[in-house]
This record gives sequence, structure tokens and C-alpha cells, in this order.
Amino acid sequence: MTGTTIPATLTILALIAALAAYRGIRRGGARYYTLEREALLRRASFTLLGSVLLFLAAIALLMLGQTEDTAPGATEGQVSTSPEAEAPAAAQTPDPALESFPPTPTATATVDPNVPTPTPTPVICRAVVDGTAGSGLTLRESPGGPEIAVLPDGTILTLLESEPVDSGGFRWRNVRTVARDEGWVVEEFLQIGNCQ
Repeated sequence: MTGTTIPATLTILALIAALAAYRGIRRGGARYYTLEREALLRRASFTLLGSVLLFLAAIALLMLGQTEDTAPGATEGQVSTSPEAEAPAAAQTPDPALESFPPTPTATATVDPNVPTPTPTPVICRAVVDGTAGSGLTLRESPGGPEIAVLPDGTILTLLESEPVDSGGFRWRNVRTVARDEGWVVEEFLQIGNCQ
């Protein structure tokens, strides 16, 4: 018997089991009572699992046969039985190698000035206006300064500076609206997203 007969047989059995599982799934979708349908589908799933295991066994046997056939020092497809091949590698003497004299210089890597250097991508931090009880959040020119607009709850903002500014008893954040208006708002009424 050759080394591929058993894996080929297992593969054929796996194909038959997969076809049986497909047939069981098709029958399970037909007009049967619920309990009969569940039993057919359960049987089909076990048959499918069996076919997968048969496929895996066939692959494992093929791989095992391939590793036995190629031993160190043997040609492909030939099993090595000589005692020299089974001797430890330390007992074998290496063949002397001729070295070129004088030694040839090795090339060194140089940095290409035309390659652009990577720049870090800036992190965009978003926030949503929340908790104003329908009154809206006032967008101002500076912390506590003149009013630019009133932003309703749910307005999406982009934070421009990572550090808040304390002024007038409030913490202020520099933001930009979707309409590209920039200004300052009170941080207490913002729901800030993940800004790592």
C-alpha cells in the first residue's frame, strides 16, 4: 500500500459524509414537525463534524508521511537508512571552504534623502453638547467673552486644544463646529469622546 492510499480513502469518506450532511440539512428545512426537523439538523451537524475530522486526519497522515520520507541527508522521496545519516552532526567534519583573499568589501546601507519621513497623524478629539436641558450651550469668542452662537444639545464639536482653560469659575474648551465656527464653550456641558 502506498503512502497516499489511506489519506485518499479518508478524503473520499469525508466527501461522502459532507454530502450526507448536506442532504440532512436540506431535509431538515423541509416541512417536518419541529422535533423531527431539530433531530435531522442535529444529525446533519454531527455528520458534518465527522467529515471535518476525516479531512483533518487525511491531511495529518499526508504531512506525517512527507516528514518521514525526507530525512536529513536523503534525497526527496527516499528514506535514509545509512548509519552516517543517523550519526550526530557534531561527529561529521565540515569540508574546507576556500576564502577569497583579500576579502571583498560589503555594501553598507545608505539613507535615501528622497524618502519622506513619516509624520504622526494628529488625533482628532470630538465632543457632543449634552446636559443643557434644552437651553443650548453658548459658543463664545474667548473664555467668558462675547457670544458667537447657541449650540443645541447633540451638536458635534471638534476640540482644538487638549488642555482646558480656567476662567470665571468655569473650565473652557476651544472648539470648532461642523459649520467651521471656532470659539470657547464651558466643559461641563460637553460629553468628550476617547482622545488617546
